This record gives sequence, C-alpha cells and structure tokens, in this order.
Amino acid sequence: MRVYRDDQKFLTFRINALLWAIVAIFVFLAGSFWFVQGVQAEKYRNLSDANALRPVAMPAKRGLILDREGKKILADNQPAYSLTLDRVVMRPIVKSDKTHRGKLVSFLATSLGTTPQDIEARFEKGKVIPFARPIPVAEDLTMSQVASIQAESLSFPELNVEPVQRRNYPYGTLASHAIGFIGEVSERDLIQHKELKPGDLIGKRGVELMYDEYLRGKDGTQFWEYDSHGRRLAEVRTARQDPVAGSNVYLTVDFDLQRRAEQYFVENEFVGAVVALDPRNGEVLAMVSSPEFNPNVFSKRFTPDTWKVISSNPFKTELNRAIQGLYSPGSVFKTTMAVAGLAEGAIGPGTTFDCPGSAVFFGRRFRDWRRQGHGVVSVTTALKVSCDIFFYNVGARLGVDKISEWAHNLGFGEISKIDLDGEKAGIVPSTEWAAKKQHRKWYPSETISVAIGQGPLIVTPLQTAVMMATIANGGTIYRPHVVRMIERQKPDGSMERLQVASEVLRKVRIPDTAWKTVTNGLWKVVNEEGGTGGNARVAGLDIAGKTGTAQVIAQSGWFSTAGLPFMQRDHAWFVSYAEKENPQMVVAVFVEHAGQHGGTDAAPLAKLLYESRFKGQIENAALDLNNPDTLEAIREGKLPVPGQEKKAPPAPANSNFGH
Repeated sequence: MRVYRDDQKFLTFRINALLWAIVAIFVFLAGSFWFVQGVQAEKYRNLSDANALRPVAMPAKRGLILDREGKKILADNQPAYSLTLDRVVMRPIVKSDKTHRGKLVSFLATSLGTTPQDIEARFEKGKVIPFARPIPVAEDLTMSQVASIQAESLSFPELNVEPVQRRNYPYGTLASHAIGFIGEVSERDLIQHKELKPGDLIGKRGVELMYDEYLRGKDGTQFWEYDSHGRRLAEVRTARQDPVAGSNVYLTVDFDLQRRAEQYFVENEFVGAVVALDPRNGEVLAMVSSPEFNPNVFSKRFTPDTWKVISSNPFKTELNRAIQGLYSPGSVFKTTMAVAGLAEGAIGPGTTFDCPGSAVFFGRRFRDWRRQGHGVVSVTTALKVSCDIFFYNVGARLGVDKISEWAHNLGFGEISKIDLDGEKAGIVPSTEWAAKKQHRKWYPSETISVAIGQGPLIVTPLQTAVMMATIANGGTIYRPHVVRMIERQKPDGSMERLQVASEVLRKVRIPDTAWKTVTNGLWKVVNEEGGTGGNARVAGLDIAGKTGTAQVIAQSGWFSTAGLPFMQRDHAWFVSYAEKENPQMVVAVFVEHAGQHGGTDAAPLAKLLYESRFKGQIENAALDLNNPDTLEAIREGKLPVPGQEKKAPPAPANSNFGH
C-alpha cells in the first residue's frame, strides 16, 4: 500500500498531540499533588486533626458562698454525673440503622425514668447548640443510671457520662432568699451574655444572680481522640485548657442570728420577714423571708409539675418578703411622723394633745386603738404608748406633702439599692401622687390615716430597717448590702480578697433636739412600764424601738382580729435598735396576719436576736451587777461600766467596691 506524504504528516501530528496531552495530564497531576501536599498541607492536616480530635467542655467549679466569718459554707459543689449526646457520632449510625434513634429514645426514657416525649423535647431543645457540641440530656445521674448507661456503651456510643459539679446548699432553706439559686440559661440570658452557651448554669436569684460574674469562673476544654467509628480513645493532655474556678463570696450574714430568726418563724408557724442591719455601715446581719424554699430543688432538673407545685403555694415561697413584700407600716411609721413633726416645728418636745379615745378631723371621727384613750400625752409618751390621736394631730398640722417629703428622706417610697434582685419601692402618697397615679384630688381627711401608717402608704420590711438605722446613727443612710468580701485567685495562684466598702447614699439633717426627743421616746417603748415593746426588754441592754399593728380589713370598732380567718388578721411589726447610745444592730420584725399587736408576736424575736448578738456583754453586766466587790470597783473607777468598755469603730464610708 502506498502512503502519501500528507497522510504521514497527519499521523505524526496525532501522535505528537497524544504525547503532549499525556504530558499535560502528568504535569497537572504532579502540580495538584504538589499543591495539596505542599501549599495546602497545613489546611488538610488541621481538618484531619479536627476529625480525630474533638473538644469537650470542662465546667469551672462555681465559687463558694460563706457566712461573714467564713466558718459556715452556705453554698458549695458536690461531685455528680451528667449525660450528654454526641451528634457527630450519632449521625453515621442513624444513617446505617433507621431504627437506632427510636431505640435510643426508648432506652433513655427507661433509664432516666421519664417519657419518650420528654427525651424528644430535650433533643429538640439541643438543636440550637452548635452541631460539634454535645447536647446535655440529663444531670445529677444516680449510680444505677450511670451503670445502666455505661453497660450499653457499645450499643449507644453517642452517649457520654461526664463527671461534673452540682450546686449544693448544705443548710437547705437557710438564708435561701438572700443566697438564691442557679439554673440553666434561658434564651434571654444567651442574648444578654454572649459568652454563655446553651446548657450553661448561671445564677437566677439572690447572690447567685447578682454576683454570678464572680461565682461562675471560666470553663476549660479537653481534647479527645476519636476513631473512625466515633469512639472516644484518649485525651490529648498537651492541648488541655484548664478551667478557672469561680471566686468565693463572703456574706455579711451572721450565721447564728440567721438561724435563730428562722427557727422562731418555723416554731411559731409564722409568715413574715426579718431584717437585721448594722447601722454603722449597712451590712445585712440577717434576712429572713418566711416561708422559705430549698434551693437544692432548683439545682436539679425538675418537671413542669414540680414548678406548678412551687408556684401555686398560697404563701408564695419564691417571694422575698424582706425586699418585695409591700405592707402598711402601721404605728412603726409614727417614728417618721415624730421626726418630721419636730424637725418642721409642727410640734415641740413639750407639745401635748388630749387623747379621749377618739377625735374629729376634717368632719370625720377617727378612733384611737385604745377605747378609753391615753389622756394628755407628749411626743415621747405618744411613742411609748403608740397613741393614735397624738399623731392624727401631727399629721393634720404637717399635711401629706411634708409627711411624704420626710418619708422619702428616711428611705420610704424608693429602693434602697441593696445588692439583691427584685427590690420594690413601695408607695408614699402625696398630692402629686394622687394626681398622677389616681387622677384625682387628695383629700385632707386621707392624711389622718397616713399619719399612723395606714391608707395607701405601703413599705417593705427592709425600708423600715433603713429608716430606724438612719435615726439610730443620727441621719446617715447607708446602702444595705449582703456581700462583705470576694475572694478570688490571681493569675500567679495566690488569693486576693476584695472588700465591699460601705457606701453612703445621703445624709439626712435631723435637728439635734428632734433626734434626742425621738430616741428617748423609742427607748421608753421598750424600757418603761406601759411601753408597747416591753417584750423586747433585755436586762443590761438599752434597746430602743417601735411596735406597730397594721389593719388588713376596715374596722368600725375596737376588737381583736386574732380569731378571724388568717387573711383578715392584723399584721404585727417591731422595729428597733441597740444600744441606744452606741447603735450596733437594727432589727425589723414583721409577722404577716399575726392577729396580735407587734409587741406580742414580733418583739420577742427581736429580744432573742439581741441576746444572741450581745451575749457576752449581757453576761458580763449580769455578773458585775450581782457582785458587791465588782460594784465597789466600778464606783471607785477601777473597772469600766459594763457595756461601755469597748466602742466599735465606725465602718469606712469612703470607697466603692474595689476591682
């Protein structure tokens, strides 16, 4: 066969084209290999590590909460186990076995003692968590639950039992409203705090909430190796980021005072509140809201039915009555009226009014609490016997706007800025208040009821304590606070203590004559025969105070409400301080629907608290006064007068909380 030159050229061209194509393919493959193995080597190495290494969060230990002396731990952490679900491991299993998810849900419902619907709901809630992070399924597992889950680890490798710390309150209900509790973050929490993630636990109430930033600490991270089947192999310790424990918080609360006050309410089956303050610096020495709740209930997962039981309690255990309960102050408000009347010149120390048992003001008859009246009384005697008629006259002379001004001066009608959540301001009426809030005119006859702590005037127990503390110390209003000190770990491992300094909100100018007259009247309430607060009297201790009985229902005659249904009985108050010349503690006691006078149900608790706080001084006074030789030594000046050998220095009032 004859081959022409043109055909030969075409064949050569095809061969060369094929060779160049082969060369190009090899160059492309070699270049791609070089690009992947050289240029992008680090990228693919990281992707490979990411498939083999997975982060596991290490929750930080929450800081402790202790009493003022640091001797009693009021909130700590206990070892516990939680259950999480790893969706990265679960996905390929579900793809290969369509029945796996149903088996998993059924197994968890049985092991955890709940329903499949509840398990599905937990899975659904966990969808907001990034896919690489495990979903929290259950907390505080029992050892039998841990054993049953681990026994099925081959069947359900996506389940992981993790050791964690569970919040624990060793003394149960003690100071529960002040301490608060923790709970799982809500969607609102996640929006407000970008550093949080679903499943985190944060403070929800009380100190746990207000000081959560210090208590929470900083979570760490573990990195674990996994095989191709998603099974955990070993931790890579070189990559671990250790958690930083939260700071410890020391309360201002005196453990013995707190426990004694709570026992009084429990033993007498009372509902109400107690606030004990140090008038020298605003420290809260005790805060009780009865009935209390057990914060341990909130540190575990509980069902909606459990919450219904808690929230439906008719006594509202979740309400902190000390700062959120709003009540008429009754005759306790006469202390404010006395200060206002004397300071404004409406009355003087020697001013007297006749109390025949009732009197007419602005065309309406008002009665005294005592049918036969008290006769002619001055301001100190009126405080001592709690004469209504006297303070009706003071109210008529002052007018509601002056009463409102002095009530605000002494802390009523506004929040005290205590470092707890949910504080209420209450109401102090005035002509402006009536116009703005009720769109009506204020009538002068309404002032008469306000003058004895009734009418639309409502306050919190804490406000009454602040008022009495201001009078006790001569006119300084301190910001109340329940935290005394924060102890945190520095980067070098040493411990640092940050003191919570006293903060003066303002000073009230109380004329010296007015102050002395009122404090003498308050002393008579407790220490003189016929005083309404005699049940608080303690030998060797100068206590000053004021009782109060606040009506809950309108009364047209003189009768006791003790026999009426619970919700119709009068409230009982006793607000006091000791000692008169050296005030170191204010005690406000409120018994809700007591049905008795404040001197009957509230004053005895104040006595118990003073006996506890001043125990050594009282014992020394009793010992010295019963010893003739000691009495002679005191007269000769060889020994100090009992109770005056030590004067507590005032707390600093110049600096804010230090960071």
